[in-house]
Amino acid sequence: MEDFTAVDKLIALKKVSGASPWPVIEMCFKIWSETNPRHYNSYLVYLKNIKDTRKDKRFASTYDRKTGGYLRYTLDIPEKVLLMIRSLYNYDELPMNREFFFEFARRFPTYKIAEKL
Repeated sequence: MEDFTAVDKLIALKKVSGASPWPVIEMCFKIWSETNPRHYNSYLVYLKNIKDTRKDKRFASTYDRKTGGYLRYTLDIPEKVLLMIRSLYNYDELPMNREFFFEFARRFPTYKIAEKL
């Protein structure tokens, strides 16, 4: 029953917030953290491990031997939150492009892997 209530809240918030998806995304994180508290805690540890194991901690990058280039991690968004967002907004309503992810990193710095974008 809690899931249905959460869905109703998200849909109502989407209607009220209009063109801005950010209040809805904030609510998605709130719902996710309330329903998955154990996963949330281990997730934060996982982020720290990613930063600590990269060659260049400041940029969260490492060398890729296959391509001969550097891999750079920018964000690590929980899969369930991303699925909630995508179920509420289609591609035309919310294109998850480079600008979206930079704004996401600015609004939710906890999920940012690279210290400098």
